[in-house]
Amino acid sequence: MSYFDRRPQVFRLLFGIVTMYLVAIAGVTFYRFASSPTDENLFSNPPSYMYITKNIPTASSENTSRKNADSIRAGDLLLNVNGIKPVRNTQLDSIVSAIKEDGQVRCEVFRLSEGKEFKYTATRRTLPADFYRQLSSAAHVVNVTEGGASDRAGMKVGDLILRINGQTFTNVNQADSILRTGQIGKSLSYEILRDNETTTLHVTLATFGFPITLLLFVFSGVAFLATGIFIGIQRPHIIAARLIGIFFLAIGFTIIAGPIQRDLQIDWFVHVRSFTLIAAIFFGFAASVHGGHYFPAERPELISRRWVRFSGYLLAACGIPCVYLFGLVGLLVGIGAMVVYSTVIPIIYRRQCPPEYRKLNRVVKWSGIVVGVLSSILFFFIIKGGPATLPLLGYLAVVLLLIPFSYLYTIGRYRLLDLNLRVRKNVQYSFVSVAWVTLTIVGLLWMLSALLQSDLGLPNVRLTGASIEVTEDPMLPQNRAILEKSAVAILAIGLTFLFRWAGKSGQGFIAKKFYRAQYDYRRAASELAEVMATKLNMNDLARGIVEKLAELMQLKRTGVMFLRNQLVCCCNEVEGFNGTAWKESCLRIAPDFVQAMNRFSGEINVDYLPKEIKDVFRQNEFQYVIPIRSKDKLVGTLLIGEKRSESTFQHDDLEFLTAVAKQASVAVENAFLYEELAGQERMKHELEIARRIQIESLPQTTPNIVGLDISGISIPAMEVGGDYFDYLNGNPGELTVIVGDVSGKGTSAALYMSKVQGILRSLHGFGLSPRDLFIRANHLLCGDLEKKSFVTAIGAAFDTRQRSILLSRAGHLPLYYYNAKTRGVERIIPRGLGLGLSAEDIFESEIEEKLIQYATGDVFLFVTDGITEGKQTNGDEFGETRLVKVLATAFASNAENIRDCVINSVSEFAATAEQHDDQTVVVVKAT
Repeated sequence: MSYFDRRPQVFRLLFGIVTMYLVAIAGVTFYRFASSPTDENLFSNPPSYMYITKNIPTASSENTSRKNADSIRAGDLLLNVNGIKPVRNTQLDSIVSAIKEDGQVRCEVFRLSEGKEFKYTATRRTLPADFYRQLSSAAHVVNVTEGGASDRAGMKVGDLILRINGQTFTNVNQADSILRTGQIGKSLSYEILRDNETTTLHVTLATFGFPITLLLFVFSGVAFLATGIFIGIQRPHIIAARLIGIFFLAIGFTIIAGPIQRDLQIDWFVHVRSFTLIAAIFFGFAASVHGGHYFPAERPELISRRWVRFSGYLLAACGIPCVYLFGLVGLLVGIGAMVVYSTVIPIIYRRQCPPEYRKLNRVVKWSGIVVGVLSSILFFFIIKGGPATLPLLGYLAVVLLLIPFSYLYTIGRYRLLDLNLRVRKNVQYSFVSVAWVTLTIVGLLWMLSALLQSDLGLPNVRLTGASIEVTEDPMLPQNRAILEKSAVAILAIGLTFLFRWAGKSGQGFIAKKFYRAQYDYRRAASELAEVMATKLNMNDLARGIVEKLAELMQLKRTGVMFLRNQLVCCCNEVEGFNGTAWKESCLRIAPDFVQAMNRFSGEINVDYLPKEIKDVFRQNEFQYVIPIRSKDKLVGTLLIGEKRSESTFQHDDLEFLTAVAKQASVAVENAFLYEELAGQERMKHELEIARRIQIESLPQTTPNIVGLDISGISIPAMEVGGDYFDYLNGNPGELTVIVGDVSGKGTSAALYMSKVQGILRSLHGFGLSPRDLFIRANHLLCGDLEKKSFVTAIGAAFDTRQRSILLSRAGHLPLYYYNAKTRGVERIIPRGLGLGLSAEDIFESEIEEKLIQYATGDVFLFVTDGITEGKQTNGDEFGETRLVKVLATAFASNAENIRDCVINSVSEFAATAEQHDDQTVVVVKAT
């Protein structure tokens, strides 16, 4: 770990100081350049001082671009004669005089107006004695800013400046110095040589002159500086960010301060700037190479080799003195060495380069390649075209912007350097909207300007009192002017409406793309009302609300919570993300959330909620909570996330959400009611099924036992009941009748009844008597029944061969026995406790078994307490007396009629009173 890794604030301080230093130098340089006087032209040293004064006919031309032979023109500069470049006029005269009269003279000239060289062949005879003049000093004008100071004075490309304010000069540097001493706003006198004619131009120096080309370089440099400052200041603890920041800072300074140098004199500032520029070029390059070891991903094979890292800085340190020793050559050699170094090292270790690095570095690498290729092409055209093509450098400034953009794109695309560079959609929307409006206005103004300058070519129209005639005779000037102005006005109005329509259409498209299209509140409310009216189920209602809200308001995420009894979160639906973790958090914070919500009346920004709840909502990217209240009770909440447009919520949005919440309160209450009704219907349906199952579990057929007439029925007071009867038929001539009653009634009693029925049927397979059957059943039920529950039962084992009954009773009602011999009804009550009430030894000691002999005509009646305790509305019970009387009256009938008589008698006694207990009747008659 390096020093700056441990102390990032130290790097931030030093980086800030260096930044201020470089920005200050760049700012002073910019000010000096902008505030110094300028004639708004470019001039260079001419390639020759031998000036052609007359046109010279030629025999042939070697210029393939020209179809016909051209002549040497007055105003061209003579470069060489027969391959010899003359320096003085005496030398040129001796060269020409040495050629025979009919001899050929091969001349190479430079045409000032075109900035090109041409080769011609003439004869010695055609050369006049005074065909040239030698200039003592001159500056060749290679570029004139259109509309600038020189252009306004009449200067043209190809002019030769001979004197400035009457002063001569030996080179363009001296000429520039003379120019710099001029006062802003004052005129300079330029002695111009054009087409062998000398003229004087008066150029008023511009107050502020800054070529567009150099402005582009300044803009590009500022982009580099801004990128470097942002990355270096934001992430000083990351070595890759530090190196990238240094690289962009140095290169940005170089791009700004390098091209814009216009100094009146060489002072201390110029020396400081020159040294800073040289150091920025070399060490910025070294920082870039070093940064490539860490960005966009680490390259261990390079980081582990210290010589690779230090070689770049060593080359940079050596490059600075080379520039001072050898000038421009030293600069080019130093930069070339850095380029070779940065190219060779990656090639050597290319096989060890991690695949991740290659993937992440793809955009940066190709951007560098594109910048290198385009820069080479531009420099080639500039070198070939000469000074006149210097404005092409502006394209180089634009091309250089690919480098910071590629870095920023890579950082933002892959979230590198712990930076999130994503531009929010609301900012993107504002930028695109302003750009579109500007483009529309500029396009309209351009079209109007072109319309005003164009010739409409209108026909000659003559208006009469009754018609409009188109004739070939020209119109009067005043009439044509009126016609043209009218046509222009009409077309201008049409263009205005056309661009207005295009602007609105384009803005609508942009708004749609950035989710900024305004939604119709009335239509939205209508669609939500339809959802709430058609969704009765709670989950369907919640799902419909969140989906429709997300669609109408273009929300990234939304949710809804329904609260039962202002406490329990009974429904939670979200849209826009997987809400599994959110639902778990919601169940955890629900009580505290409801308590917090009760302190607010309207919409709530989640920042005002308690910290724990706020953290949960912020983690799930919810911004607002809209309470849903019904009769001042909190029945739910709407949860609103960020808009897709990433714009803020306006007052109208919150009012609309509040109205939706009020509208939803009724739907939520209806959903609760629907859920309760659905639950009741479901329970009723399930109980009906249970009733059917219970009835089917009772004997569906009556055993056919010779000598016995049998009939039984069980009528539950509710859908299901706790009464039970069964016929256990083991061997021929034998039948065991079981009648039982579980304490209580309803579903729980029915479940216990089913359990008892299963136990008794299972145990009967062992051939047990009723007493033993009950003893073993009690053993099984003691540990399974609740403490408040018990079962009463009575069992009678009939033996038709012996014509006897073996009877046992486990706390149940007595057996009602009609004795045909005595014509009376007896109550037979053996001792016994209810099943599940006591321990096994107590139960076994208390249960009694009786043997009863019966004869033909005897009747045995088994009932549950629902019969004897059948009540009227005034509370009177049917009782045993009435039951005995019914049996004594109906004994002569068969078993089924006796059963029905008992049931009907109880029903008639109760009249309109509800049946409050299960009713079971089993009749066995000896035949």
